[in-house]
Amino acid sequence: MPLSEKVRIEIFIPNSLDSAYRRLLEELATELSYAFGGCTEIAALGKYRSLDGLIFPDQINILFSDIPLLWERDRLTLGQYIDWVKQAAERTLEREEVVLISAYPVCHGG
Repeated sequence: MPLSEKVRIEIFIPNSLDSAYRRLLEELATELSYAFGGCTEIAALGKYRSLDGLIFPDQINILFSDIPLLWERDRLTLGQYIDWVKQAAERTLEREEVVLISAYPVCHGG
C-alpha cells in the first residue's frame, strides 16, 4: 500500500464564553476547509500553568487539517501560512497570550 506524505496543521483555541473565540474557531474552520478541502474539530480537556505557577483546568478546541504540502520542500510556504493564522488569531483574541499552532509531517495509507 503506497503512502502519501502530507503536513498536518493543528490550531489549539481556548474554549471561552467570549463570542470572539467561537467566531475565530468558525472562521479558521472555514478557512481550512476552503484552502485544503476540510478540517476536523475536536473539543478537549487539559490543564495549564498560570504565570504564578498555579495549575488550572482548561477546555480547548483543536482544529486540524492534513494539507497537500511536503514537509521538506514546502517549509517556507507552511511557515508563512502559520504566521498568517497566528496574526489573525492575535488580532481577534487580543487578551489571549497564546494560540498554539503546530505542524508536522504525516503519511496516509492509500
